[in-house]
Amino acid sequence: MNLGTYMVSAFALIVAIVGGVYMLYPDSHTITMMGYTLTLPIAGWIALPLLLLYFMTILHIAYHGTRNYFYNRKWAKDTETLKDALFWSLMHEPKVHTYSIEKVKEGAVLLNASILNVTGNIQGLSEKFADTLETIDDIKSGKYVNLSEKKLDKKLSNDNPWVVKNQINRLHSTQNYVEEVLFAKENYNEQVLKEAMDIAVSRLELYKIKKYSALLRDEHFSVLIKRLCDKEDNTTSMEMVEYFISLFEMDCSRYMFLAKSILKRFSPDENLAMFKKLIQKDESASNAYLYLLFEYEMLDRVQTFLEEHDEYEFKPFRAYLILKRNKYNFKIDDLIDTAVVCK
Repeated sequence: MNLGTYMVSAFALIVAIVGGVYMLYPDSHTITMMGYTLTLPIAGWIALPLLLLYFMTILHIAYHGTRNYFYNRKWAKDTETLKDALFWSLMHEPKVHTYSIEKVKEGAVLLNASILNVTGNIQGLSEKFADTLETIDDIKSGKYVNLSEKKLDKKLSNDNPWVVKNQINRLHSTQNYVEEVLFAKENYNEQVLKEAMDIAVSRLELYKIKKYSALLRDEHFSVLIKRLCDKEDNTTSMEMVEYFISLFEMDCSRYMFLAKSILKRFSPDENLAMFKKLIQKDESASNAYLYLLFEYEMLDRVQTFLEEHDEYEFKPFRAYLILKRNKYNFKIDDLIDTAVVCK
């Protein structure tokens, strides 16, 4: 029963009781107390305690009603806060939330530092949570989701794992997005930038890769060299090869890989000329230079090169030269191992 109904019904009951008493006992009654005399009808004396009880119960109901009202408001507020905390935990970007009710706070504060991963189907979710889980499932499956259409783009940080995965999905599905990321690299997470550069090295035109050469990493070396030595790519030049290898910290193993890759891409004169220049700057290119000389069957130049160095140097190549001089036609790759000559 609400307060208004109680007031009307209780007051009507008091009127009925007082009216009934007055009809039965219309006489008056006098009370003298501390020198004061008060005369009222008997019905009036009955009405006084009833009215006092009436007003006291109204105050009692109003107090507890107001108390319950504000308590329920706290529950409603904490419920919305809890939903918000669940949302951010699902989005793997938990935020600090405060709760008014202690019993809710005791467990709900875990969501301030937790992420949720949902497995299986869940029934009875609100539209917001159902849409959130659908978005997450799409991103996990490799689809690109336009987060701005879902009004999430400005709510999530660049380092949010779902944002990162979604941007990587876009890199693989939208060709122009790779350059967009590389051009504005300061706006993207390091993992997204790394993936964009990996794709660029394997897909973009070589002249475009030059624009982002500062982002090249050691693991890009072999992929880039293979592309530079692709016979079907007519855009490659020796100058471009020299430019790209200058960006990496070269060693004997990398020079050997370069020599084996570039062997049939350019003419012997171009390849040997480049390696002569490389040797002048870095003697660790010598093994690769000898490798090319053997492949081109330039044994006299091999002999001359070896005579210019101490006899304990380039022993595998000296042994191979002896075999070649004695008409043993072993393939150089069968006898000369990069790991051995470059140790």
